[in-house]
Amino acid sequence: MTIYCKDCSYRGKTSGQGGECPACGSFNLTRGQTVKEQEPHPKWRLVLLVGLWTYLIAMIIWKLLH
Repeated sequence: MTIYCKDCSYRGKTSGQGGECPACGSFNLTRGQTVKEQEPHPKWRLVLLVGLWTYLIAMIIWKLLH
């Protein structure tokens, strides 16, 4: 049985003595296999991020030189 804390995102197989999260002490826990793994982000998002950072840096350099 997997335990997932909704407050601090702790994942583990054991909880504290009183049923609290061992990491933060919260009682906002989900038990069982209901927690799904996150799917990886699409590759186009990384390409867009790199492109926008490149554009930003190029514009800053252009402004400094002119």
